[in-house]
Amino acid sequence: MICRMISPDELREKAARYCAWRERCTMEVRDKLYQMGAGAELTNRILEDLIRGRYIDDQRFADLYVQGKFRNNRWGKVKISAGLKQRQIPDAVISRALATIDETQYKQVLQRLITDKRASLSEQKKKTIPEKTAAYCIQKGFESALVWDILNKQP
Repeated sequence: MICRMISPDELREKAARYCAWRERCTMEVRDKLYQMGAGAELTNRILEDLIRGRYIDDQRFADLYVQGKFRNNRWGKVKISAGLKQRQIPDAVISRALATIDETQYKQVLQRLITDKRASLSEQKKKTIPEKTAAYCIQKGFESALVWDILNKQP
């Protein structure tokens, strides 16, 4: 198989198209550039150009990631934060993005998860229902203290 060298301009163009397809974070674009054969120095130059051109914006990415995972997947803040950290998003950016979640809506989503999970569990083992429900909500990324607080207030 013959591999041809891709010029820096071609790499920049491919990276711009990659960013235009959907919102990307810096790490995703860096990984893609390395995958296409760019070296570290060229990758950093292209990333700087893309950031300057507003193709990449980690705050914008984090805001969209938070809203998407919360609304569509019903994830809690812990799991969302872990996903952003995995993508090497700075803590300050993560905090600002998580602050966009309305607390009332956050608790309503958790309440709905608890209600749905309880309804799906068999009544035969009533004693394990709270533990299984809590484990499910915590696995979805909701804070343990908040989960138990809401569970303990329910009959």
